[in-house]
Amino acid sequence: MHTSQPPFWAGLFPDKDFSFSFGVRPGDAQAFFSGSRPSVIEQRQQALQEAPSCHLFEAPEAATAIAESVRWAGLKNGGCLQLALHWEPDFLILLPEPGGQFLFKAGAVCFPSSWRPEEKIGLPIHAIHAPVPTLNEKLGAQIDTFLTRLKPSTPWQRFNWGLSGSPKLNQHPRLNHQPLIHPLNPRQTWIRIEDQILLRLPESGAILFGIRLVNIELTEIKHQPEACSGLRRAIKTMPESIANYKGITPVRADLLEYLIS
Repeated sequence: MHTSQPPFWAGLFPDKDFSFSFGVRPGDAQAFFSGSRPSVIEQRQQALQEAPSCHLFEAPEAATAIAESVRWAGLKNGGCLQLALHWEPDFLILLPEPGGQFLFKAGAVCFPSSWRPEEKIGLPIHAIHAPVPTLNEKLGAQIDTFLTRLKPSTPWQRFNWGLSGSPKLNQHPRLNHQPLIHPLNPRQTWIRIEDQILLRLPESGAILFGIRLVNIELTEIKHQPEACSGLRRAIKTMPESIANYKGITPVRADLLEYLIS
C-alpha cells in the first residue's frame, strides 16, 4: 500500500553501485528486543523442537554472558532457551578473545538466512562471514575494529538484505526452501531484510548481536520509485560471485526488467 511516509526499508537502496557497507547507526536495543508476536514465537518454538542442535547454542564458557543477557532481558532466571522464547529476534552472544576477535559462543538462531549456525559455533565473526564473496576482504578489518571499540550499553544498528523465493522465516538449508527461479513471479519473491543490533554487555564484555527479520513482497518496492531504482542498480552492478551466492543469478534479467520504474 502506498503511503506518504516512506517505509524504513526504502533507505536501504540508495542510487549507487552495489557494495558491502557496514553502515551502522545509533540504535535502541530495548525497543529492538521488545514486542514478541505470538505467531513468530510459535515458529521459533517449532524450530527449537524440531532441530534444537541447529538453532540453540550454549557453550559452557558463555555462562556469565548468558546470565547477564537474561538479567538484561528482565527475566529472573533461565538460559538461551528462555531468551529464545521471550525475544522475537534471533540473537548471538559473542565472547571477546585476547587477540581482539569475538567468537560465537551462545545464542538462538531460529531463522537463519540459508546458512547453518551449528557449523559456526565457536568460530570468530570472520568465519561466520567467510562464505560471502569479498565481504571479509572489504569489511573484515573494519568489523573487528568496530567490535573492539564498542562501548558498553551504547547500541548500534545496521541492516542487511537479500532476496528469497519463500516468505518463511526459518530458511535453514536443511529445509530446502524454494529458490528464486525463472520466470520471476514478483508475488512469490520477497526482499528479506535483517534488522541487526549490536550491544556490548557491561559486566562480561560480551556482545549481544540481535537479528530481527522483515519480509517485504517484491511488489511493494514498486510503490517507492527511488528505492526501486536503487535496488535495480544494486542488482545490475552486483559482481557475479555475489549474485550467485545470493541466489539471484537465475532471475537477474527478470528482476532488472521488473524493477524498471
